[in-house]
Amino acid sequence: MITLLLVVEPLLFAAAAFAAGTRRAVLRALLTGGAALHLILTLGCLLLDRDTTAFRRRGVELLAADTTALVFLGITSVLFLLVAVHTLLWLPAANRCEYRTGNGGGSPRMLRENLYTGGLLAFLSMMSLVILARNFGLLWVAIEATTLVSAPLIAFHRSPGALEAMWKYLLICSVGIGFALFGTLMLANAGRCADGTILGLNIDTLLQFSNRLNPVWFKAAFIFALAGYGTKMGLAPFHTWLPDAHSEAPATVSALLSGALLNCSFLALIRFLEVAPVDLRGFCSELLGALGILSLATAAFFIIRQSDFKRMLAYSSVEHMGLAALLWSLGCVDYSLLHLCGHSLIKMMLFLVAGNLLLAYGTRSVAAVGELFATVPRNATVWLLGLFLICGTPPSPLFVTEYLLVAEAPLWLGATVLLLLFAVFCGMSQAFLRMAMGNCTNRQPENVPVRAAERLWPVPVFAALLTLAGGLVLTCLLNRGGL
Repeated sequence: MITLLLVVEPLLFAAAAFAAGTRRAVLRALLTGGAALHLILTLGCLLLDRDTTAFRRRGVELLAADTTALVFLGITSVLFLLVAVHTLLWLPAANRCEYRTGNGGGSPRMLRENLYTGGLLAFLSMMSLVILARNFGLLWVAIEATTLVSAPLIAFHRSPGALEAMWKYLLICSVGIGFALFGTLMLANAGRCADGTILGLNIDTLLQFSNRLNPVWFKAAFIFALAGYGTKMGLAPFHTWLPDAHSEAPATVSALLSGALLNCSFLALIRFLEVAPVDLRGFCSELLGALGILSLATAAFFIIRQSDFKRMLAYSSVEHMGLAALLWSLGCVDYSLLHLCGHSLIKMMLFLVAGNLLLAYGTRSVAAVGELFATVPRNATVWLLGLFLICGTPPSPLFVTEYLLVAEAPLWLGATVLLLLFAVFCGMSQAFLRMAMGNCTNRQPENVPVRAAERLWPVPVFAALLTLAGGLVLTCLLNRGGL
């Protein structure tokens, strides 16, 4: 029953937030309280066995936490709590400061706080449903629900660019989810056995009788699922919504989109891979690996000389989703999960710092931001630290997973990955160092936004320390042959 509570609890807090109106103290208590309670329930799932925590209906598991789900649930819950705490500091600063959100000037017309808070909590609920679903139909519904509840959050500033990004997100992801629905229906047809038995869409049943699935129908189902859920995951060439949505959304929402939502979409693909017949797993892995290397190449191309630092972080997400897909396609399941966890923490940290820089400078332009160490030294330090962590510099946990990827891959693939990773590092380091040490080409930032941005350092620093600790542990295990 704990799994059901993990879905229902954030929804109840979201409903309370919608009803709270303009009472900001109540709203912020609901946000942090809902996030903390969700983490406690997640810990309960980790400590108790699956049979105790699962939710069943007529003897069939609808919600349950297997090992893979526990990893995704844990990182999602931790990320949401950190984002909720950062929101307590960021929202008052954003309300006090008038700043530009990109290309135009003036004060943004922000989404009402009760809608923002309720939307975040509903987003957490739907992501939890994706992670815990044990039926492909329910999984599809949950993925579609994450699109609907997160779209208004992207348009938080209600600027023309934000509204365009929201509609682009809705349109492209809805088309992708339509493909995923078609793939789900094909999977149901693949489960119609020659003896008249219908396996249905329950994941546990399909795991047990996967070799009875019709191979032709399953191939078609996986191709459509890869295109559909790959769109939501941000795999190239289906990634086109991602740079706009991540750059226009507020930093807190971008952190959740990149650090949690993309993981949930990948989990939907993982469920298809888990039930694949043995004879078709090579076919599925090859397709996933092909999109993985294409995503890495696409990200490297667009990151070089990127002029918008939030869009650069978005393309970095495309890169790392590609790396995770490559790891999974090579059979390195545990390494892929480690990579996703490391990426989620680091990218959350970077997006939160990017939001701080936007608050201080009023622009996302790399060329217009400079002299970070003279203006916002704490944010500048975390910004450069994030550069080295996201690019896999030791002791980043991504160094370990990327090293293992190159070691496990064939020679041609390992060499290609190294070349593309080097291109990504060159592009990102050029922009980050230009912002940290170059000259500021626009007017000097005003004192009030700068002071407000500089006070928003605790959560990014905590995430950086947590990432470094994990990276040190993984590096030690790698050196001792424990990985």
